Amino acid sequence: MKNVAVLIETSTGWGSGMVTGISNYLDNSGENWNVFLEPRGKFEPLRLPKGWTGDGVIARVNNADLAEEILQAEIPCVNVSWYDYGQGTIARCTLDEEASGRLAAKYYLEKKYAHFAYCGSPWRPNYDDLFGQAYSQALTSAGYDCHHFPASGIDRELPWIEQLRQLGAWLTELPKPCAVLAIDTQTSRQLIDAAKHAQLGVPETIAVLAGEYDELASGITRPKLSMLDNAAQSVGYHAAQLLDRIMRGEANGGELVAIQPNNVISEKSTDWTVLADERLVRALRFIRDNYYRPIQVADLAQHAGASRRLLEQLFDRHLAITPSRQILLVRLEEAKVLLDRSVLTMSDIAARCGFDSSEVMCRAFQREMQLTPSEYRKRRRGA
Repeated sequence: MKNVAVLIETSTGWGSGMVTGISNYLDNSGENWNVFLEPRGKFEPLRLPKGWTGDGVIARVNNADLAEEILQAEIPCVNVSWYDYGQGTIARCTLDEEASGRLAAKYYLEKKYAHFAYCGSPWRPNYDDLFGQAYSQALTSAGYDCHHFPASGIDRELPWIEQLRQLGAWLTELPKPCAVLAIDTQTSRQLIDAAKHAQLGVPETIAVLAGEYDELASGITRPKLSMLDNAAQSVGYHAAQLLDRIMRGEANGGELVAIQPNNVISEKSTDWTVLADERLVRALRFIRDNYYRPIQVADLAQHAGASRRLLEQLFDRHLAITPSRQILLVRLEEAKVLLDRSVLTMSDIAARCGFDSSEVMCRAFQREMQLTPSEYRKRRRGA
C-alpha cells in the first residue's frame, strides 16, 4: 500500500471534484492507496504534514515554500495548480489555462459583444496570468480591445465596502454593455456586488463570467454566476494516473498533462445577447427558457412577433445559423452539463433536454461532438 498526500483546498467545488477524480482512478485501477487528506481553505498556504513520510503527493503547489519542501523530500509529486513552481522537476496535471481563456473569449464573441474586460485576483501573488493573457489575445485577434483592471488590483486590507467602491468605479468607466471575465468565483462574485453598488445592471450592462467552476458559489449568487467548467474530476483522475506512473518509474517530474476545457455553464450573470433586433433577442430567450419543451421554429416566430421566413433571415444575418440548429445546440449544451454533473440515465437526460428519445439525442450528440454521450461522460470524469 502506497502512502499518498493530497494537498488541495476542500472548501470549493474544484477541490471536491479533484478528490472525486482521484477516487475514480483508484476505483478503476484497483490501486490501494492510503490517502492523507485534511480540510483546507482556498487561500490557505499548503505544506507537507509535519512528520509525514510517504510515496507520493498530489498538491496545488501554490507557493515556493511547498515546492521547496517537496523537492528537498525527494517525493514524487504532481502539481495540479496553474502556478508553475518546480517547473521541469515537479510534474503538472492541470486544466489548459490558455485554452480556457480562448474558450471564454469565444463564448462572449458568440453573444455578439463588442466591449470586453478582464479582472484578475489580488489573492494570487507571483502568478503569471496566462489565462487572462489568452483571453485578451483571442479578443485582439478578433479585432477587439480588452480592458484590464489595474495591475495593482484590489487592496485586500481595505474594508469590503471600499473594495466594492474600487471595483465599481472601474466598472462604471467601462464601455457598455461589457462582457467581463474574472479569474475565479470569488472575484466574480465581488464584481457582481460592485456592479450592484454602482447601480449597474447584471447582465444587461455588465455580464460576468467566472474562470472556474463552483456550484455552491454560483447558487448563492444573485444573479446566478456563469462559470467555465474546469474539469476538476478529469484533472484529479489524470493527476492520480500520472503520479502512479511516476511512482512506478514510468514517468518523471518533467511531464505535463494539460486537460482541455470544452464547456461553459451558463447562468443569469451572462444571460444577455447583444443584438440590435429585439425580435431575434426574444427568440433566443424563448429557446433558453423552453428548450426542454417540444418547441418548433413556428413557436419561436410567434413569440418573436415575426414571420418564420423573416426570423430565419434574422438568424442567418446576425448569427449565421438556422433557428432549428440553435434549438439543437442549446439542448446539447444542457445535455453536456447533465452528463457531467448528474448520474441520470440517457433517457432521463434526453427528456429533460427536449429530445424525443435517447436515440435522437445520442445521434445528434455523436454528430456534433464526434463521440457518444457515454464516451463524453467517461471522458469528463477521467475514466
